[in-house]
Amino acid sequence: MRLAAILLAGALPALAQDAAAQVRMVREHMTQVLAQQPNYTCLETIERAIRNSREKNFKTIDVVKLEVALVNGTEMFAWPGSKQFEDTDIRHFVPSGMFGSGDFALYARAVFAGRSTHVALAGQTQLDQKTVARYDFSVPSEDGMRILVEGKSTLAGYHGSFYAESGTLDVLRMEVVADSLPPALATRVITDSMDYQRVQIGGGSFLLPASSDVVMIDARGDTSQNRIAFSSCREFTGESTLRFDDAPAEASAAPASKREITLPKGLSLELRLADDIDTAAAAVGDTVHATLYSDVKHKGEILLAKGTQISGRIVRLERNADYTVLGLMFDQADAQNAHADLSLTFDTATGAPLLTSHARWSIASPIRPHEGLLPLPPGHLRAGRGILLFWRS
Repeated sequence: MRLAAILLAGALPALAQDAAAQVRMVREHMTQVLAQQPNYTCLETIERAIRNSREKNFKTIDVVKLEVALVNGTEMFAWPGSKQFEDTDIRHFVPSGMFGSGDFALYARAVFAGRSTHVALAGQTQLDQKTVARYDFSVPSEDGMRILVEGKSTLAGYHGSFYAESGTLDVLRMEVVADSLPPALATRVITDSMDYQRVQIGGGSFLLPASSDVVMIDARGDTSQNRIAFSSCREFTGESTLRFDDAPAEASAAPASKREITLPKGLSLELRLADDIDTAAAAVGDTVHATLYSDVKHKGEILLAKGTQISGRIVRLERNADYTVLGLMFDQADAQNAHADLSLTFDTATGAPLLTSHARWSIASPIRPHEGLLPLPPGHLRAGRGILLFWRS
């Protein structure tokens, strides 16, 4: 019995050394994986839902689509199909509701390469029928997550676990829980669970996020949930451009065969919607097309002819129990021989199933410059092609 105790005591340092070696190996592997990743971009689709403290089921609020890019370690965003990514807060694109960033690589860099991060082996388990090793970690507040709630901001540390596949050492899942949230935020819990997978980009295979589930519970017990999926990942190429907060926006380059037009202020534009917009299935970020219903003239000259193609996108889709608010923005005009960047002010619409003038409705965030709002009745509605939208330049 005494001999067994002596042997066990002698084995403990060896076990501890073995665990420390595993931690070092997986952190070194993941640091190398991150270093080898190219600059890349993916389509990010976010389904946002809420549930108050008295309800059991979540209610979907909207679906948002964005292009998100990781460029030299920085997350950047753009509308789908745009080649201009902006180094700006994600709320520049979607100002209301819960949003988060960091899934692409920011959490991973802090956990695997952070000098102050503590990581410990917690044993083996099964994940999606694979044998994985679980590692618990903690990240101090100085390297933590930036949290912004209704104008109040804090830098919070976080803890959690990641699960690395035995053999390859690839991390398949990471779970994050925010620590010590200050009372001023009126927020009890913030969690983020991310799944990773190997994706072919160019000639290489890279470990990238596949999905994420973000949950926030406020002081009242109401819960917000974002379910995020990443798809269509590809290398960030020289065809894309970056825009920084302190840099002026560049005008879109018109094809060489087209004349670039700047519309004078105050001209009327009548747009005929060319697409059906299904408010039950559409997403913020979806492109929308229209055509000019009549010529746009200035001093007797036709600047843009009837039938000119107009393009824009959905920038708001707020679903409420009694109404839905659809926000549209049009920014490009393409005629056969001319192109114009548009900065329009919305006046009114005809042919749309709008709420009656005495109906009461509101929006979750202030109206944006150049945004047109269509308050619609609740339910499964289509804003059908042929609706006339009246704007001013």
